[in-house]
Amino acid sequence: MSENYEEIVEEENSVTMLDVLREENQLEEDAYAVLGASDDKNCTYSKGYTRQALYACKTCCQKSVRAGVCLACSFHCHEGHELIELYTKRHFRCDCGNSKFGGKKCNLDPSKDSINVENQYNHNFNGLYCICQRPYPDPDNTLNDEMLQCIICEDWYHSKVIHSHAN
Repeated sequence: MSENYEEIVEEENSVTMLDVLREENQLEEDAYAVLGASDDKNCTYSKGYTRQALYACKTCCQKSVRAGVCLACSFHCHEGHELIELYTKRHFRCDCGNSKFGGKKCNLDPSKDSINVENQYNHNFNGLYCICQRPYPDPDNTLNDEMLQCIICEDWYHSKVIHSHAN
């Protein structure tokens, strides 16, 4: 009886190659959901308007200027800068080095148009979220709060604000 029990436990703890491949595929799908078409080594500008992880650089752009840089540019052009993580945005082209950056060129793709006319910017690029226009984490709020992203407008909302408006 002890041998059968050990065999059952061993079978329950074993992992097949198919299990490993399924888990790997799930990890890749999860990464794509978070990062979109992001690439940590190459600027995404040449890919055109695409869904990707973005950052706003507060070091390079004044508060009134809204601009987004891709993952690779956040590493290679804006390392050590004050960045706002925007997560993914659809239909966006990397702004790094364009006219919004006051003459500073992109280290990865210096030949960019002066402006990306199809990019859309919201208050997230200033580090503000939700209809309450507050940052996350909110230094004035001591309660732990989650942020939820709307899949339509791609803005982020504090869960406490959503719940208070639902009631």
